[in-house]
Amino acid sequence: MKKVVGLLLCGVLAVSAAACSPKKEVKTLTGTGKGFGGEITVTVTTEDGKITKVEVVGEKETQGIGSNAIEQLPAKIVEAGNTDVDTIAGATVSSKGILYAVNNALDPEAYPWPIEESKKDVNEVVASDADMGFGVASSGRVGPGKDDQEVQVYSFNQVYASAIFDKEGKILELHIDQLEVATPNYDGETMPHFSGYPGQTGYNIDENHDGKVDGVTENTEDLFMSEIDGWKTKRERGDGYVMGTGYWYQQMDKYESIFVGMSVDEVEEWFAKYCSD
Repeated sequence: MKKVVGLLLCGVLAVSAAACSPKKEVKTLTGTGKGFGGEITVTVTTEDGKITKVEVVGEKETQGIGSNAIEQLPAKIVEAGNTDVDTIAGATVSSKGILYAVNNALDPEAYPWPIEESKKDVNEVVASDADMGFGVASSGRVGPGKDDQEVQVYSFNQVYASAIFDKEGKILELHIDQLEVATPNYDGETMPHFSGYPGQTGYNIDENHDGKVDGVTENTEDLFMSEIDGWKTKRERGDGYVMGTGYWYQQMDKYESIFVGMSVDEVEEWFAKYCSD
């Protein structure tokens, strides 16, 4: 009898101990960061402060590049228990956006969103050894391509670069933009056009951008002025200028970040090594 009572008491104590065990504190947090294509959002699940799950949404990240970071980084973060992990090769910008978003979810005060830029006193003037430079390069092109009547497309480009250099000639800040203008028989929807000067013979025009010539321009003063008024640089064309991967302005943003810290000679060496004509 004593043995039975003892077993019952043990069972009661075990149930009582289990009932008194503290429940794990589970939290679901959300955060935002900036990826290559746009905003990246994450949902982070923690148990007693430990990261147990990370879910990432980044619909504008490039498939096969940024998507690799979305697929691979969550497991690395969970395994490490924090964001002190390596970025995914070839998807650095997307990776950093994901890591920032996780940090934003965990500590929004230290990692705010939107990212706050430090406020500067507009009246403050500080002397420095920095110099500013501005350059323009112009070139003509036979192309891109021909229209459906085998009439040649012609275009010209003007590339603009402004930079701030330190006393050693290293780039501190860089901004790049480009204006491309083509004859009106080019079918690109956002391409600026130049049909010719008033009074000159008209040029083939593809008005609805379907790859087929619709007629010939009448080169009046009104057309001359309206075409030039409508010119936009490639940055101004924004999402209307699509590249094989992402948008033109995104690629230039990346170039700008790569070249910061380099001298002009080092930039030229980089181009000679990694780029072709």
